[in-house]
Amino acid sequence: MKPVSTEQTDFAESVGALLHKRDPLGPMRHAPGPRTFDAGLWAELTANGLLEPAEAGDVVTACLVAEALGRAAAPLPFLSASVAGALIGPAGGEVTGLSTYGLLAEDGTWSAPALGYRDGLVHGTLPFVPDGDIADVVVAAVETADGPRLALVRTSDTTIEPLENLDATQPLVRVVCDGAPATLLPAGGESLASVVGEARLLALALHCATLLGLAAWLLDTTVEYAGRRVQFGMPIAARQAAKHRCASMLIQVESIRSMVLELADALESGAGDRALVAATAMAWTTEAAEEVAGGALQLHGGIGFTWEHDLHHYFKRCTVGALLLGTAAHHRARVAAALTA
Repeated sequence: MKPVSTEQTDFAESVGALLHKRDPLGPMRHAPGPRTFDAGLWAELTANGLLEPAEAGDVVTACLVAEALGRAAAPLPFLSASVAGALIGPAGGEVTGLSTYGLLAEDGTWSAPALGYRDGLVHGTLPFVPDGDIADVVVAAVETADGPRLALVRTSDTTIEPLENLDATQPLVRVVCDGAPATLLPAGGESLASVVGEARLLALALHCATLLGLAAWLLDTTVEYAGRRVQFGMPIAARQAAKHRCASMLIQVESIRSMVLELADALESGAGDRALVAATAMAWTTEAAEEVAGGALQLHGGIGFTWEHDLHHYFKRCTVGALLLGTAAHHRARVAAALTA
């Protein structure tokens, strides 16, 4: 695995610095409710090349950026826009506006029912579309007379139905297409299968990296809090149980980091076992992030689940993140299938 370069870390740090300055979670601290999408911040980030590493195949840098966004629990459509770009461009289309993807099924896998396509119009429902509330375009699987294809559908031509979601920073919607105009993308057959497969692996890498950022923030915040929270005349960090829990959280975070970098390197190099590496990383990362979130909530005590503290956003995002692209059990099954094939 090649080392991360200074240029790569500098780019990710510049993203983190801008997020720290703009504080994207700020509007969500005052009252319960869905995220407030900061279109100005998103435009500034994309103008500075936020999506370019993934588009250029620089998966390591893209993962470092995802980690920075995770540290801020930024309510921004980085994952969905990156995945949509990885589907649209390689399939022969052109990204216009803010794009997302509509391939998610109820279990988090990319097995949503294909839309029906006839005479340039699509019919059907995309059950779980991330960031569909703010996207201009959704890329969906469609069934044509010539077989499966991908198509671009403008959300303004569909009915958007918001879904209840534990994580308010990353909304999911249902997109109903009742005769919506669609633009077919050229790729089909084995070419299409390859495009979808590679985009899915990128999604897993960026998702793992986001969970890494969330878990790292939870660890740092918990260690800092434990050092200044005094109970019975001494900081709780001086107690053995708290030390052990923080040490366990550190092990989880650094394990996730190693897996994310290995997966990013495997995708960049086109390693033959990259699907196995991705499944292994997801199986470990989702559960490890949940474990870190649980430890952070416990060590913060009552303040950890108050609305005024940011911890609950991170906890909820880790909880939902464990299901978003398939459960740990699903990915362990893929690992077992690959090893016994």
